[in-house]
Amino acid sequence: MVQSLILKKQDRGEADELVIFFSRELGWLRGIAKNSKKSRIRFGGHLEPFSLVDLTLRQRKRDDLVWIDEAQVLHGHLGIRSDITKVAWASYFLELASMFLPEDSPDQNLFDFLHDILEQLEKDNVAPGFLSIMLDTIRLLGFVGFSPRFDSCTVCGKTFSTGQEAAFSSALGGICHRECLPPGVPGVVTLSPGTLAVIRQGLKLEGEAAKRLRLHKKGLDELAAALAGFIRYLHGGEIPSLYFLEELGLWPTRTD
Repeated sequence: MVQSLILKKQDRGEADELVIFFSRELGWLRGIAKNSKKSRIRFGGHLEPFSLVDLTLRQRKRDDLVWIDEAQVLHGHLGIRSDITKVAWASYFLELASMFLPEDSPDQNLFDFLHDILEQLEKDNVAPGFLSIMLDTIRLLGFVGFSPRFDSCTVCGKTFSTGQEAAFSSALGGICHRECLPPGVPGVVTLSPGTLAVIRQGLKLEGEAAKRLRLHKKGLDELAAALAGFIRYLHGGEIPSLYFLEELGLWPTRTD
């Protein structure tokens, strides 16, 4: 049995389903659940998105898919699937991890991190604050090797003086001094000193301590613009779950 988090599933013929999931031991995989729509004994509702499940797997000879012979739900996270806001955030985090971590690359720390996020979404009466989401986004990017730099200038390597604003560049992978910014770099976002201070402090804190941090709307908008641009730059295109969050009004979009 392989402990896994279900990202999504889709019909494959009349009886089968294609399932995309992140397993603790094997990383991201895609599998065929044979006759899953007909067999309630082996699958009965155990392959729903965001569920923590135990899967019995078998390698297929023809391609990179695996057979899913049986599924047993450990935690269905029903409280997520009944709330569109929580669905949007859960989809976002799992999709980010699937895009930036190659298949067959297990990462148990990332697995635990994603599971903790789903557990928190399930437990809370309301969706988490936007600052917490942004900090967890930065942490997730760190797990997959793409953490944006917020500690010092990406060009000269020097730190920032107190009260000094920063220019965030997706192409450069983080913040830099205005005077260090190469000409013609697109999509630069200005981060105010207060925004930068909260980001740095937040990344040092965990749990409830991090949740107690506050950032004014202008700062949240700055950080949202920086991270949205950075994620799209890394991926080289649109992120469906991020676009969905923007459409729902859960992720601020720049109007300037």
